[in-house]
Amino acid sequence: MLRNRIFAWHLELKNVHHRLEKALEEAQKAIREGNRASALKPELREFCYTFCSAMGSHHRSEDAAFFPVLLEQMPELEPIITQLTREHEVLSQLLADFQRALDSSESSPQELFRQIGEIKGAMKAHFGFEEGSLKRALRVLNAPESDKQRMFGDV
Repeated sequence: MLRNRIFAWHLELKNVHHRLEKALEEAQKAIREGNRASALKPELREFCYTFCSAMGSHHRSEDAAFFPVLLEQMPELEPIITQLTREHEVLSQLLADFQRALDSSESSPQELFRQIGEIKGAMKAHFGFEEGSLKRALRVLNAPESDKQRMFGDV
């Protein structure tokens, strides 16, 4: 396998994370324009739902396809993969709470900002840990490029 192809797995993971971070920043920026969650523009609500869906898809793909490949090739990663999977569960709950707030007529922009802040903090910590912990493993991962979407989702 070529050296640039091996290193590209790490870059691809970072690129997916970067796209998710930018999407969250866009949602935060757009919420500033609304007075209540129920008054948010339909496009913004759809964007937020799309973000939640993309983040969930990314983590489900990692749990179902990416992590098993890593564990098969590098079983010593089991404690790291276990922690990452737990973090996926926490993020999933934060996203579900955010979607409920979007659906509630009682949610204020301040509440949505608070929740986005929680998501952003958890996401940043998770991405940093994941990228740092798997950097070396991704440099030796033996998987075809065609597995990228299956392993990282549609982000």
